[in-house]
Amino acid sequence: MGRNLPPQRSAALDWTTERLAAWTANATQIGLTSQAVLAVASAISSATNLRSAAGTARANSKSATLAYHNAADQALELVRDLILEVKAFAASTDDPQVYVLADLSPKDGPSPTPAPEAPSNVVFTLLPNGSLELKWKGKGPQGTFYIIKRRLASESAFSMIATTTDKSFTDNAIPFGTDSVLYQILARQTDKVVQGPLVPVQMGTGNGQQAHAAA
Repeated sequence: MGRNLPPQRSAALDWTTERLAAWTANATQIGLTSQAVLAVASAISSATNLRSAAGTARANSKSATLAYHNAADQALELVRDLILEVKAFAASTDDPQVYVLADLSPKDGPSPTPAPEAPSNVVFTLLPNGSLELKWKGKGPQGTFYIIKRRLASESAFSMIATTTDKSFTDNAIPFGTDSVLYQILARQTDKVVQGPLVPVQMGTGNGQQAHAAA
């Protein structure tokens, strides 16, 4: 430890305690009075005792907090068991008044299923055999599937040509000589339907290469 008063409170108390004997014995030689050294010694002793008491209080506080947490956890476990008994009784009697009398809420129903994400980042690949492979990205809750619709240049409306739970589809039924095709992919989960972008494809221009579809 250095020879000057440390900035930290606890270290400064210890530093002073180590020097009190020398200051007391050599008070006159170092320009101090015995009364001044005695006053410092008394103050340091009081502060050191309080530091010790504070440490004990902190330890007791931690112990008391731990005891409180353990007791609360045990008590609340009993409360949970009691509530389960009330719910079981309500279910067996099919009496909603049980919840009213117990000041409890009935069991919550299932949360509504969120809608799936719209298909996005659609890419297509024109295959050498004339088929066209579509791939896309999207997320959805369990049960989500995809509807693929197609409209040929000679048609005025879309027709559904497939459904799939995958995020890809290969159209093997494009009529020979077709110049262009327009696709749309929809994500569906129960009654929730989300449309993806229109996907125009010029046939014979891909040469087997993958390309991003226009949104």
